[in-house]
Amino acid sequence: MNSKAEKIKQLYDICCTDYDRHMVKTGHYTAQEKILELISDQIAEPILDLACGTGFLIKLLSKKFTNIVGNDFSAEMVKIAKDNTNVSITTDNAETLESYDDKKFKTIICCNLFFYLQNRNEAINRWAKLLDQDGKIIFIEEYPFVEPSSQEMDKHTTELMDIIDPLSPQDIQKVMTQNGFELIKQVKTEIDEQHSLYGLMFSLK
Repeated sequence: MNSKAEKIKQLYDICCTDYDRHMVKTGHYTAQEKILELISDQIAEPILDLACGTGFLIKLLSKKFTNIVGNDFSAEMVKIAKDNTNVSITTDNAETLESYDDKKFKTIICCNLFFYLQNRNEAINRWAKLLDQDGKIIFIEEYPFVEPSSQEMDKHTTELMDIIDPLSPQDIQKVMTQNGFELIKQVKTEIDEQHSLYGLMFSLK
């Protein structure tokens, strides 16, 4: 494992509880719920929630779907997610997903993940192999990315900003197009006055 990947893993092992509180306090989870409502008619199971964190989206998805699995790089995040949900959750590197060789999904959800990837093209190609016929990849990302400011995350901010590489929705679309995908739906909701949360849905061309 390279040093940057290890830094990401260690950061979220340490800050998992603080991160969860921050997301609630700052309205990020509320925005995620709104995005999910806007795209729910396009989601089909089986579903893979990459970077599932503490299981927030899985809990929402479980109200409507039963065939869901999760993955998160951070073992500490996964411990919390398993307390919050009843789904199977792995701890693979999201770029390689070693545990999923014989799996196929109708929907792959990547929430707050794309900005951390170091090998984006390789990751997208890996995910494409996991898509079932007519499958979709959904990105949920904030833009512009605002440096976290809260009592919970302040002590982690320097490390976070050192490892994150934000892209605009347009740039995400460009990367996906270059890898054989097309944008089929885009939605947006405000997090606060400084930035918004975007939902970008892609299918293979």
